[in-house]
Amino acid sequence: MRRAIATVASLLIAVIIIIVALIFLRAWRIPFFQVEILGMSHSAVHWIGWIGAMYIAIATPIYPIIKRKYSHFIERTLSIHVTGNLLGVLLVSIHFAHQVTRPLSSYPDLGTGIVLYVAMIMLSATGFILVSGIGLKFLKQIRFLHPAFAITFYTVIVMHILEDLIIPSLLT
Repeated sequence: MRRAIATVASLLIAVIIIIVALIFLRAWRIPFFQVEILGMSHSAVHWIGWIGAMYIAIATPIYPIIKRKYSHFIERTLSIHVTGNLLGVLLVSIHFAHQVTRPLSSYPDLGTGIVLYVAMIMLSATGFILVSGIGLKFLKQIRFLHPAFAITFYTVIVMHILEDLIIPSLLT
C-alpha cells in the first residue's frame, strides 16, 4: 500500500512541477479577477492559495490523531493525508507562482509568503521521504524534521495572515 501511495505522491509532485513551470514560462495563467467571499475581496488566484493553505492547516493534524486513536485506518488515512495535502500544495504553488511572476509595477511584498512557501515545501519533502522510504538511514532525523516543519508552517501562516489581512485593516 505504501508503494502505491508513494507512486501517487510522485505523480502529483510531477503535476505540481509541470503546472508551476507552465506558469513561470507564462504558457498558462489564471486570468485576474476579483472574488468576494465573506466580505473580503481578493483575486481568484489569492483564494486558490487560501483554499490550499487552509486545507493543509486543517487536515495535517487530523492524521496523527487518527493514527494514534484508530490505528486500523492508518493506511487509508495516510493515503488521504498524502494525496489531499499534495493537492493543497498544488493550489498554494499556483498562487505562489502567479505572485512571483507578476510584473514589476504590481510586484507583491513577498515577506512571510516566501518563508511560508519554503516551510510548506520542506514539510512536503520530509513527508514524501517518510512515505517513500527513501531516507530510511535518516529515519529518526526525518521523523523529527517533519513535525518541526509543520510547527514552522503553522507559526508562519499566523504571521502571514496578520501581515496581509489584520495589520493593514487596522492601519486604515
